[in-house]
Amino acid sequence: MNKKITLVSILVLSILPLIFHNNSYIMHTLILCFIWGGVASAWNLIVGYANVFSFGQIAIFAIACYTSAMITLNLGVSPWLGILAGAGAAGLVGILIGLPCLRLKGIYVALATLALHLAFPTLLSQGRAYGTGGTRGLAGIPPLQIGAYTFGLFSNYYFGLGLFLLSLFAIYKIINSPWGLAFISLRDSEHFAKSLGVNEYRYKLIVFAISAVITGVMGGFYVHFIRAVSPAILHTDLFLMVIAMMLFGGLGRFPGAAIGAFAIIFLNEALRPVGTFRLLVLGIIIVVSMLYMSQGLIGILESIGRSIRRISKGRLTLSR
Repeated sequence: MNKKITLVSILVLSILPLIFHNNSYIMHTLILCFIWGGVASAWNLIVGYANVFSFGQIAIFAIACYTSAMITLNLGVSPWLGILAGAGAAGLVGILIGLPCLRLKGIYVALATLALHLAFPTLLSQGRAYGTGGTRGLAGIPPLQIGAYTFGLFSNYYFGLGLFLLSLFAIYKIINSPWGLAFISLRDSEHFAKSLGVNEYRYKLIVFAISAVITGVMGGFYVHFIRAVSPAILHTDLFLMVIAMMLFGGLGRFPGAAIGAFAIIFLNEALRPVGTFRLLVLGIIIVVSMLYMSQGLIGILESIGRSIRRISKGRLTLSR
């Protein structure tokens, strides 16, 4: 993405609380955009760049949420340490998922990781004795604090923005590093990449771990911002919504998933009056994105940018 556009975007996001300081609904929605934008971008790294069809990302997110919530509620641990513990647990689970999936290909990886997603709500519901809260989940989770200062909406906004930008920066650096080149080469031509010495197992395990840790950090922040978590976080509508973010924003395009997160979340909020028909709309978005928007919103924005540059150059030439 153009550096000027990036700086302007960061500046706009930084001053939005000054504009909407009296509108807690918009502030809350923007924080959710940061959280799910980070999760979708991490998922896009593993699906869009490494071409590993993992469907366990929301389960990993839930693992981080429950880890942080359980140790802060039951052990009195600081929420900051809870976020780190959640990220560590998510990374460990990501590696444990990645190990058996290394021997699987394509649809079989999708089925194996989807099995985790489908099994996890039952484990949480039946794990009341272990501190999961059962079907009701956990509430009263402590908020983030620095000394005697408790994070409010403004503090959570800027902390969420910081995490969001940090996750995008980390993903951008990974994509443009030798690791990223290895992911892309395995995606575009696996046999050719292997012939050049790219170790498929090593790099796929790395991408599972990195994606899981980023998702875990976002999960830890989410649970201390919302201050409640339940097995409902693994419902189909949220799962579909994050997939729609990736596809609508641009699969395998940076920062398409982040842009898609903002678009889908605000669209989802606008569709609340239609109730369950939101899932129908999300399904239509996924199908249309796959059929007619292969590059997603980021592709459309890039095309518009190229057209504007061509027009500007034409006007400059005529003026001369």
